[in-house]
Amino acid sequence: MKASIRTLRSFAVTAAVAILAGSIPAARAQKSIFEVVPTPNGHKSDIAQNALYASSASSPNDIWAVGNTTIHFDGKTWTAFPAPGADGENASFYLRGVLAISPTLAWAGGGGDEQGQIIDKWNGEKWERAQGLPFPPAWEPQVLTLTGTGEDDIWASGEVQIKGNLGYFVEHWDGKLWTVNSSFGGGVAWFYGSSQDAKNDAWVVGYQWSENSRIPLAIGYDGSQWIIADLPFPHGAISAELLGVLALAPDNVWAAGWQNSGTDGDYTNQTLIYHFDGNSWEIVPSPNSSEHEGNTLAGLVANSPRDIYAFGYSTDGDGFGYTLVEHWDGTEWKIVPSPNPEHDRQFIENQLFTGVAPSAGNVWIFGTQYFAPHCRCIATLALHTTAGE
Repeated sequence: MKASIRTLRSFAVTAAVAILAGSIPAARAQKSIFEVVPTPNGHKSDIAQNALYASSASSPNDIWAVGNTTIHFDGKTWTAFPAPGADGENASFYLRGVLAISPTLAWAGGGGDEQGQIIDKWNGEKWERAQGLPFPPAWEPQVLTLTGTGEDDIWASGEVQIKGNLGYFVEHWDGKLWTVNSSFGGGVAWFYGSSQDAKNDAWVVGYQWSENSRIPLAIGYDGSQWIIADLPFPHGAISAELLGVLALAPDNVWAAGWQNSGTDGDYTNQTLIYHFDGNSWEIVPSPNSSEHEGNTLAGLVANSPRDIYAFGYSTDGDGFGYTLVEHWDGTEWKIVPSPNPEHDRQFIENQLFTGVAPSAGNVWIFGTQYFAPHCRCIATLALHTTAGE
């Protein structure tokens, strides 16, 4: 099972950037191994949101991508399905995590409502609301990420607000019941991504707010407990976040996001990548587009330990967004060409948030684009290649 978990575009930040790796010439003019694959939009009004923030696959013929809308690939066709919590008319309500177990079983989670946290279950025909932990609705519970190794080993991370104080939880599904395994409190924080490669190796990443800046946050599960990781802070940065994580083995974990030196706007972010070797986390140099001021990495997906993609978006001072894809060959990270649809040249907004590799060499990366054929809306975006290892 391959699962790549939701990575959400960071909120407006008061930051610009410390550059770990120097800018390099952009690769947009070269031919990309990725191609844009048409995908449906569940919501089609002019104000509709169809961004895709999380994805998961149980096989090449069973792939889900979710966010403000929910779409599925059966090996031939992408189809949109309604799901509780995927509201394209209200940008605040979307699914933040998904885990595909089989063609007849999948889980998804997202922001809460008057009934509490949203946990959905796919039965092979439709999505239905499932019973989660009985948090009081007043706590405003939200599921922020999902990951797992099977139908009896699923992790959901999220947040609650108790009398105005934020608390963070990790809950576990054992095939019968959801139970709280760990909770964290004190200080503002947010989870963006999670990944698990074994029952004793799972990670959740995001940020913690501290003294007017954002601090990268990672918590790891060793089979018995969740522990906050000791992450080095990027030199010269004032704020930084981790938006995606990829656990390949207990001694091979990657995390990606952005760093910023203090100027307003994510159009000045620079890329940030960490690696965990089983003992400690270190920052690995990652390139930035020389064509645009801002560079944000939102997720990772791998064919093998020496064939990994980190992806996100670059932005310019006008607020235009462009797909950004970087490749790890076992030695270094390099920017590789990626398609950028331009349906409306007056406003280009292409962003990548999540991806899966359901079989060898078969990589899907999902996100959003501004306008698309047959939908003048915030539309789904899917890039695909079969040229990997």
